[in-house]
Amino acid sequence: MWTSDSSDSETALACPSGGEHETQTWASQHASSSFTEGESDEELQAFIRMRDQADKATEEWEKLNYDIHSLRCTRREVCTRWKKILLQLGYQKEVDSLLRVNKQTVLGDWENAERARELMEILCEDSGLFPRGVSPNERYFFIMDRLVSLDSADDFVRLAKEKYPKTEP
Repeated sequence: MWTSDSSDSETALACPSGGEHETQTWASQHASSSFTEGESDEELQAFIRMRDQADKATEEWEKLNYDIHSLRCTRREVCTRWKKILLQLGYQKEVDSLLRVNKQTVLGDWENAERARELMEILCEDSGLFPRGVSPNERYFFIMDRLVSLDSADDFVRLAKEKYPKTEP
């Protein structure tokens, strides 16, 4: 789930709010995109490529456009959920910087990586923080790593399970 492979693409990383698009990009073209681009980003890019190749006056273009919109809304919803929990933990001033993932974050200290990985698995299995059928984006692994460093990760997981309980299909 948390693997890396090389890519020459630039990666947009800021948490979108409202109609804003992700605005922070990596300066290096040698950044590993899979650190921050989860399956949803790859899926989004695939939908955009297919839509760009489709004729605008077709049902296919409309369906792809709807899928792109839905995926962006889901990503925004997940980011908002994380933001709400961080605010509840008292990170009013730091919430935006905690949610921002950049090259320095990826290249930073990894002493908490194993614990962050465990907590992300717990979040995915025991909470509804990520909507059904949505895989967590890599960026949330890095955010969880920061929360472990701040001794807030266990509280975050507890609040996520309370606020967004897992629902049965």
